[in-house]
Amino acid sequence: MRIFLVSGFLALLFAPALRAERACSQMDLEAAVQRAKAVQTELLTYKITDEIDEGVPAPLQAQIRAFKESLAALADTALQCAPEDANPKPIETTLAKLLDANKPVINEVYDPKKPHQLDHIYGDEIDVKVSAPANLPQVLLARISFGIECGYDAMLLAYELRHGHWQRMLRWQSGNFDQISGAFGDFFSYQVVPQKDSGSWLIAVAHGHPWCTSRWSGFDLDLIRPSTDNAPQQVVFHKKAGYVRDTDPIMRIAPDGFQLRLETGSMDAIVMTRPVVYRYRVSGRQVVRVQPIALNGRDFVDEWLQSPWDESKGWSAPSELIELESAQKKIEKLRNSDPNAKEWPSLTYGPVRSCSDSPSHFQVDLDLEWLVNQQTRPDSPTFFQIQEGKNSFTMLSASGKPDPHCTGPDIMAHQ
Repeated sequence: MRIFLVSGFLALLFAPALRAERACSQMDLEAAVQRAKAVQTELLTYKITDEIDEGVPAPLQAQIRAFKESLAALADTALQCAPEDANPKPIETTLAKLLDANKPVINEVYDPKKPHQLDHIYGDEIDVKVSAPANLPQVLLARISFGIECGYDAMLLAYELRHGHWQRMLRWQSGNFDQISGAFGDFFSYQVVPQKDSGSWLIAVAHGHPWCTSRWSGFDLDLIRPSTDNAPQQVVFHKKAGYVRDTDPIMRIAPDGFQLRLETGSMDAIVMTRPVVYRYRVSGRQVVRVQPIALNGRDFVDEWLQSPWDESKGWSAPSELIELESAQKKIEKLRNSDPNAKEWPSLTYGPVRSCSDSPSHFQVDLDLEWLVNQQTRPDSPTFFQIQEGKNSFTMLSASGKPDPHCTGPDIMAHQ
């Protein structure tokens, strides 16, 4: 009965494709479904050792790898049966039904008397999303994820209509991982980036690293060129950094590239976190980070100080590059101080003041003190002069003396 239902449902959905005599086989579809369900059943039986079991032993790695292979094979087979004018929603609905996916999330009330479930963690909660980018309707994207301990692992499949059928051009997923942090999860965002001059396209993918205990984690951002008839898919840009998991990251297309907004850590332990913008201009094989990088002047200084100099110098006054690089390296050395040293530097932001010489001129105070035997010893502050532009800031100078024009009130007190 199960095979009959699967066959009938698929035949109804993909009937136009079958009439068009595409390379589509009902038997292949049914076999792909059965294979995915069989691998999932094995994966669901894996028992974790406790509520926070972040390790992934070799046998479990093999099962995860096999499950992703089966899911990709099912998606490939389904797309072989899709018509040229395929609507992504019916494909998504079909895959979801076949995999018992996209179920509503049930928030269970904690009950200390109820034992923690130790199986049906890996391979559960399958989620399927199929979409067509508005800027490239000849492309279909399939995102498939499934549960792991304290999160999920996701993969992205991209198909392009070529020679009258949907051909897979990209498969982006995690490799083997011995800790859950190696999964492509926590968040998983992507955008197709058209290349106006060539008519080709790239895809930007960002993902976090699942973890059980901390609100702090890391993320990876990749720009990938899909495969062609002559070359495999290729990563043309990669970025790895830290982020805070309190808010959902947002990825968007920009007119000349793409951007990712999320929460990251501040050097100031009192401020603790701040928004950051990773916006990139894409031109041919060049991927350059451009402004905005922050939403206010203090956050701009913080991001300028924590970014590689190759990026920060592009946001700096050209006449002051030598002095500014020296100032950045000095702060970097403080940030990388030996945690076992007798003295430990502490950086905190002081007043942010407007300046009377120009409405776009602001001064940001960065204070330094040393922690010694539970005592504090103040050191010289650094005063950063910045200029506000349209969706941007420029670092003008960094000095141990304040600018006499900058005596306005603290516009970011206790923020």
